[in-house]
Amino acid sequence: MELMIAMALGGIVMTVLMTTFLSQHQVYLAQDQVVEMQQNARVAMDMLEQDIRSAGYDPDHLGAGITVADANTFAFTRDNEAGRLQTIRYALIDAFASLDRSDGVIDDLGRSVDGGGLQPVAENINQLEFRYLDVNGILTTELRKICFVQVSMLVQSSQRETKMHPGRNLYVTPSGVHWQAQVGFWNVYLTTTLNGRNLGL
Repeated sequence: MELMIAMALGGIVMTVLMTTFLSQHQVYLAQDQVVEMQQNARVAMDMLEQDIRSAGYDPDHLGAGITVADANTFAFTRDNEAGRLQTIRYALIDAFASLDRSDGVIDDLGRSVDGGGLQPVAENINQLEFRYLDVNGILTTELRKICFVQVSMLVQSSQRETKMHPGRNLYVTPSGVHWQAQVGFWNVYLTTTLNGRNLGL
């Protein structure tokens, strides 16, 4: 009888320990997903900020400036400090479209230099929006009047979360567009206004 009681108690203790371990493991995996997602968002925004601040840089008067400014693509030229214009372009791509690793989704931030193919700089960018403002902060479509570029992006985790609730999944951009995040994924929404210091001069 004592042996049966001891086995029963041991079983209960093991069940509790296993449940706790699995729960903690799930939290660890979720945190790992969130860290990766936040790192992708940070890399994307940092690179965009650095490039947009140099857009139109033209000490040698080569004619640098914005060449494409729509909701999903931003391109510009700048002096490469070697007497030549350098062209930079941003848009979303499927980073591995020509390889077996393709996920079939256009959700990677691509950057091209001088007309080359778009190369991925950040993954799992679910949505991307550019808006363009003049010196007074008013929306403009005239390339020569653009001084500020408002960038909004929705970044999601690389894997679906099955055990924990990732939180909200509906966001509204500054332009009024509603972005619906995929259900079951962790996501982070970022929006910032970047000053093109050499633009609109």
